[in-house]
Order: sequence, then C-alpha cells, then structure tokens
Amino acid sequence: MQPRHVFFFFLLSVSASALTLEEAIERTLKTHPSAQIASLQYESAVAQSKSADAQLYPRIDANANYFPTKTYVIPSGGVFATKQGDGFHADVSGSYMLWDFGRTKDKVNAAYSAQEGAGSTQRRTQNELVEQVWSQYYGVAYNASLIDTAEASVQFYKGKFEQALNMRKNGLKTEADELRFKASLLEAQERFVRAKIEYDKGSLSLGILTGNDAFVAVNKSSLDQRCETLPLQSISLETLRQELRENNPQLKALRSSITSAKGLSDASSHEKYGNVALVGSYGYDNSLSAYDSYQAGVVGTIPLYDGGKLSAEAQKSRIAHTIAQKEFESVERQLWQEVYGAYRDLVRADESIKSKEGVIEATTKSLHLIGGRYAQGLATYVDVLESQSTLENAKSDLAQAKYQKIGAYAHLQRLLNKGCVNDICK
Repeated sequence: MQPRHVFFFFLLSVSASALTLEEAIERTLKTHPSAQIASLQYESAVAQSKSADAQLYPRIDANANYFPTKTYVIPSGGVFATKQGDGFHADVSGSYMLWDFGRTKDKVNAAYSAQEGAGSTQRRTQNELVEQVWSQYYGVAYNASLIDTAEASVQFYKGKFEQALNMRKNGLKTEADELRFKASLLEAQERFVRAKIEYDKGSLSLGILTGNDAFVAVNKSSLDQRCETLPLQSISLETLRQELRENNPQLKALRSSITSAKGLSDASSHEKYGNVALVGSYGYDNSLSAYDSYQAGVVGTIPLYDGGKLSAEAQKSRIAHTIAQKEFESVERQLWQEVYGAYRDLVRADESIKSKEGVIEATTKSLHLIGGRYAQGLATYVDVLESQSTLENAKSDLAQAKYQKIGAYAHLQRLLNKGCVNDICK
C-alpha cells in the first residue's frame, strides 16, 4: 500500500554508496572550499611573514641606463659649452638598516603572530567542518531510525486493520474499529513517506558536503553504536572553562591578533624617531669618458613634520590593540556559554535516553497485553491506539535524544579543539 514515489526514494538510497564517518570527514577536509580557503589564507600568512622577515637583511639593487643622445655641459675657458653624445651608466647599490628603534623587528614579530593566528583559524575551520559531518552523518542515521519506527507502525496498523475487518465480519467488532485502524494506517504510511524523504535529503546533503554530489547511505545502527561509545561526561565547570581558554582555536587566533596588534602598535609609536642606515654603491660611467664611482657611508633620517600623520597612525594602532583585547574577552564569554550549554545538553540527553528506554520497555509489554485483551473483546481500539502512539513517540524521542547527544558531544569537541583532524574522530 505504499505510494510509488516511496519506492523511487528507496531505490535512490539503495544505490547510494556506503560511507563511514572517517571517510566522510577525510573527504570533506580535502575537498570542501572552506578548508581550501583556510589553507590558502595560512599560506598567504606564511608568505607575509617571509616578506616581513626579509626587511632584517641587507638590500642590494642593480641599476643600468643608456641614453642614445644626451646633452653634456662642459666648462671651457671660463665659459660653458654643450656637447651631444650618448651616455651609459651602471651601478650596484646596497643598504642595511643599522637602527630603527626596533620598528622592523616589531613588524616581523607581528607578522609571525598573524601567521600563528592563521594557523589557528585553519584549525577552527577544520573543526567546524568535522562537526558538520557529524551532524549530517548521524542526521541520516537518525532519519533511518525514524523510517524503521514508521515502517513498524505501518505493519502494526495494517495487522490491526485486517484483524478489525475480520472481527467485524464475524460480528465481534463494529465498523468504527475498522475505520479507525484504517485511518491510523494511512497516517503511518504518510509518516513513513515523510521520514524517507528526509532521509534522502540528508543523504544528498552529506554527499554534497563530502564533495561527490551523490546520495550517501549510512548504516542505521551507527546512531546506536556511536551513542554507546560516547563517554559519560563527568567534569568540573572550572576544568571545562580552562580547557576552553587553552585549546579553543578561535581564542588562540584572537590571542595572536592581540600580539600582532601590539607589535604593530609598538612599531608605529617608534616611527617618529627615524632611522640610521648603512648605504654604499659601485658604479661605472661611459659618458664622453669612462670612469668608476664609489660611495659608502651612513645615512640618518628623522621626520620633523608630517602634518600629524605619524601621531594619527600611532593612535590608530593603539586603538586596534585595545579592540583586539576586547574582542577576545567578548568571544571568550560567548564561547563559554556555548560550552556550558553543550555540556548540559549532553548530560540531559543521557537522562532522556534512559527515560525513553524505560518507556519503550514498559509500553511494549503493555501493548502486548492490551492487544490480547482487544482480541478477546476486553479492550477497545482506543486502548490499542493510545499504547501504540505512546510507543511510537517514545521510539522517535529516543532516536532524537541519541542524535542530540551526539550533536552536543560533537559541538563540545569542536569548542575544546578535541575533534578530529589528525586522528579522524575515533
């Protein structure tokens, strides 16, 4: 009695390629654009650090120019005469910063801090993708569990409908029993179709997340298996917050931003002191006559007036440093709320799972007894429907509690940077 489109979706799921959680994580981290962007941003930060570090070393330049025609002014007998000719000049020049009050060093340190921050941001992106995979993967398993529950309900109501039909023919039940079970059967079939559609949607979403744009089949028992392997949570709130502060990649990136902003602020505040540089060059000229030229010396520069630009830049850098500090404080508070919420959800899910398992056990026994009483005419169809509805809801709630537990656990792992990049979430 199942519609044709249910069969179509069933074929889609059967033909989907099986995938383990570890494989899904590995493929996502390799192919997802967010992971690739984070990797490129880190490479860019590494290149920026190398660029900044190069400023600590001497600079050597080669220059050359040639003029086919050039006017030369030549003194002769107390007067000046001009002469046209070609001209060629080539030189090699070098410079080295002897002292700039630590500005260059501060900028280099700031660049390396920014590189560390980019590395932490990359890890944060990876952890977020891992959490998405967990959510999508076990979401598919959760929907598979709902399909099983709905399918069992279809079979139950189908059996009760046929039973009521036969009993009515024998004069033992009224048409109301038959019609009520038929209505419940139709509702159960609708729930089955809805659960199957949600399963296929989640299956395709998981495939897209892993980069293959195909339906992905998930073992329906993986939801139960993962819940059984998750450790019971017993940890103090002080320990949780300490782990958050020490391990969270987002907070690590913000700390690096603070350090980088501090280095740039220090460098900017020393701009007004100028610098001292060692310069030298060797050149060759062939203009009317050929000769070599040499020069070597020390050049000092002190800014006397710039319209207030240096002061404004220094103030801007100090403000940026303060903003970085405040941003860290704000994000730390926000993340702590998330950690606490995920931890409490994890504990609550454990209690909910125990409760629902007890309800299922009791209701299954009750339904068996009521079914026997109904067959003997000692119970009404209302008693049967009530017990079956309670059992269906308990099974669905149990699957949902397990899914919520896994989701809370994955979120907590991500926030505490304990998730699964190198060890692939064992």
